[in-house]
Amino acid sequence: MEWPEFSTETFEYVTTPTAKQIWKRAALAAASDLTQRDAKAKELVDAFVDRLRNCQNWRYEYRSILYDFTALHAHVDNETALDMAQAGLDAVHDLLLYRLDPHTAVPCKDAFIFCKTIGTPLKTLKIVGTKAPDLDFQFGIADPQRPHTIESCLFGMDAVEQINAWYDYGVMETSAAVLAKTTVTCTNLPALISRKVFIVLGCTSELGPTKSLLQIPGTTVLGIARGGKRLDDVLDFCRYNSPDDTTFLYPSSDDMYPNGGADLLLQAPQIAQWILDETKDNDELVLVTCAYMDGEAHVRVTASMDLIVQRVMRSRSKSMLWSYTSPATCMVLPPTAASEACQRRQQRPAYEQWTNKLSGGRFLESSLEVDQHNHDYCILNGIVSSQGPNYVLAKTIQQWRCMITQYRDNQKVSAPFAPATRTSSMVQYDTVSNALEGMHHFEPMLAFDVEPASTLMAAILLAHLQLLNRSLPDLDESPFSMFWDGAVHGGVWTCPYTLESISIINYALGKVTYYPKGYIPPGALPVKDDDDEDGEAFVDGEVRTRSKVPKTRTIDPDVLLTLTDATNGQPMPDSVRERLDFM
Repeated sequence: MEWPEFSTETFEYVTTPTAKQIWKRAALAAASDLTQRDAKAKELVDAFVDRLRNCQNWRYEYRSILYDFTALHAHVDNETALDMAQAGLDAVHDLLLYRLDPHTAVPCKDAFIFCKTIGTPLKTLKIVGTKAPDLDFQFGIADPQRPHTIESCLFGMDAVEQINAWYDYGVMETSAAVLAKTTVTCTNLPALISRKVFIVLGCTSELGPTKSLLQIPGTTVLGIARGGKRLDDVLDFCRYNSPDDTTFLYPSSDDMYPNGGADLLLQAPQIAQWILDETKDNDELVLVTCAYMDGEAHVRVTASMDLIVQRVMRSRSKSMLWSYTSPATCMVLPPTAASEACQRRQQRPAYEQWTNKLSGGRFLESSLEVDQHNHDYCILNGIVSSQGPNYVLAKTIQQWRCMITQYRDNQKVSAPFAPATRTSSMVQYDTVSNALEGMHHFEPMLAFDVEPASTLMAAILLAHLQLLNRSLPDLDESPFSMFWDGAVHGGVWTCPYTLESISIINYALGKVTYYPKGYIPPGALPVKDDDDEDGEAFVDGEVRTRSKVPKTRTIDPDVLLTLTDATNGQPMPDSVRERLDFM
């Protein structure tokens, strides 16, 4: 997968002209069917295109320009919003190139039409676990107080208490808590997924669900990643930590990775064909897109995954798509998020308002304002400039694919927001690492360790599998609402300030703070009877603070029995009172 332009001086890809063209084509799709019925939308389209045309410094201006795009995308009617998503995907498929040989490059969409005849077919390697199946298997959530050990997972009610603590602290939506608790309390999870085949694109991703899936008895996983140490680690995990009825299949290429592995950038058509060859027409597939690369390569690998998903799902009707939505983009959110963010801003110290004014709005910028033209949503600019415009484009491509798959192709999608996480790709940079450590100073923002975040998101996705019989959503609801279901936003939605405006402050606080690395605020952990007097536990040489604060959303049953009907002030019906007495 290649960009169409490169510099003859540095021999590096030039991405800005192509990226602008993709955004422009997506925006113009809104204008093609507007006529005079929506003057505001026409005005938004013209303003966005003008800003793209007149932009002098894309790297500096892209954050506000893409906010304008999101405002347009949220404003138009639902069918037009889907047209914009499809136009954006079509632009990606038209403009990015796939190289057939050193002298021939074609639009990447053309390479996937004839994927059966392109390149050398991939071989299949297989590995199975060695542990005896757990007849009483329960899905576990990694303990945030012991995040780097497999043996420290929380199960059953212990996991429920941790999920409740996260929910009470404010890092996830109600739907996410319900879904996660559905999985950790499920007693027949292996039976529910026994007919599913999981295809993980980027199976070595730290945040991905690969390791969680491999611990479930009877699971079949097709994993795609480049060969090397990270893939070897996944193979070792499967070999020593998976039940003996769990199967892991992965491709190999004699040309590139004879010991196993395939390259999503260079071998995407072959990978698509390999998936089709290893599955049958009536198989129930779950495709997971979690490959990540730094810089402009993130767009290319995302485009590769998108074309693989399109090719496979159109050939296998019983398919579902899993994807993670990033909170570091421009987001369309329910208006309740804006209300809670405003309440939290009122509770912040008064000097922070002066900090915002004295900095000219650079620091401590208000995060959410309800859109004046549509009170069904609000828009949050979660973009952090240090991640660059290609990161936002890649994540938006994934959102476009989710919209089209669910609303146009009528196939199930699970694409909840995932929290900021201390993955190796994040903490390798000192600025990002320290910024993550300082996030907890702006409640309810919270940076997750890898294992708790990975297992929590896997639990939410697995719960969506159990709910596949629910009816398909209709277009009376905004297509953006699909990303709210199961969202673990890490507090970004309801933080009173934007990520961009507190990133430098987070870095400074994380750099000089007296809190230990990986510090967990008291409210984000459940109450434990065995805590010491200071509420701290020393684990693996680290201090992890535990909560002694009662949960703020707990209601005393005696108080509950005295409640009245909020509509007209009438006493509670006897039938309801009897049920509460029984509970």
